[in-house]
Amino acid sequence: MNYVVRSGDTLNSIAQRFGVPVQELIRVNNIAYPYYIYVGQNLFIPVTPTESPTSDIDRRLRRVENRVDALRSDFTKVDDRVDELERRVNRLETRVTRLERPAPTPTAPPRPRPTATPRPTGTPRPTQRP
Repeated sequence: MNYVVRSGDTLNSIAQRFGVPVQELIRVNNIAYPYYIYVGQNLFIPVTPTESPTSDIDRRLRRVENRVDALRSDFTKVDDRVDELERRVNRLETRVTRLERPAPTPTAPPRPRPTATPRPTGTPRPTQRP
């Protein structure tokens, strides 16, 4: 099968598109190091007899399934993290609510009434002089 190189093509992308090893493309097309290809170049794509269009579909389907599994795993990790953060936020809200409650005013014991101190009554004593 022949293929005309288009803009943006690389040996790797062509090999992957047709399910052919890159080294096989290089070998059958006699591409020398540094393995440059150019737009408009005609490449021969070796097709193996066991190669069928469904194998490409199967390969793509497997790749999509693997990606879906990876995304499912990532989603589970993110979901678990969100649950953990929600628990932490709830605990913090509970603490804030407790701190915002007015503190009960302590009841002070009743103060004793001041009592009048007795004043000396009577006449003052004369002081003696030496």
